[in-house]
Amino acid sequence: MRIYLIVVILLMLLTGQVIAQDDEQNQDEESLDITELWSYGLISIRTGDPLIEEGGEHQLDEDDIVYGYNLVTDVDGRTLSPSGAPLKGGEQLILTEDYQDDINTREYARIVSIMALIRDTILYRFEETTLEEWLEVTEILTLNEIKIDDAETIDRRSILSTEQIYDYVASSPTDGSPVMRYLEEAELELKCLAFQDFDFTNPEGENHCEDMGLELGSGLVLPEETDDDVND
Repeated sequence: MRIYLIVVILLMLLTGQVIAQDDEQNQDEESLDITELWSYGLISIRTGDPLIEEGGEHQLDEDDIVYGYNLVTDVDGRTLSPSGAPLKGGEQLILTEDYQDDINTREYARIVSIMALIRDTILYRFEETTLEEWLEVTEILTLNEIKIDDAETIDRRSILSTEQIYDYVASSPTDGSPVMRYLEEAELELKCLAFQDFDFTNPEGENHCEDMGLELGSGLVLPEETDDDVND
């Protein structure tokens, strides 16, 4: 009986320790102080919008990402239709019971899952990300030959490659424009390749897909582990 009680007490202590560790981890995740991030207070010169805001990190749940069974919602929970507009921050994916027949709806959700991670990493988690990890996160861009060319010079108007963006952020920049341009153009170019029968002409009459020589709807090249759903 005495041994039994000792075992029970030890189990209770171990269980309490695990719960305390989980609670501490959850508190750390929830208590991200954006004022300490490199991106805090910086804006895009082109749009005048801040790079980050409270609630702007996506933190998508991988268990909720299922190709063909997702819809995109904005930070207020409103469902978004496929468009050429870039992510603003805080977008989420919701699971649906029914398969989404529209290919652009499916690809829109896929691209949001890709770009949400890329945006979260560079804007909110850069300080804990190595170059190797950054290149892994952005692998799909490289596979599709997006943002692979280095700019000759680096300034607020430069079109930087994936590696240059990492180095740029590491230099403690005071201008967020090159980063936002990188993110917005990378997202748009993924859409150019993935969307079908979609008009990407903007209000100014410009079409980035045509300007970049991208074949509309040619399909995304995906990492090997997800090649099986390229043509889903």
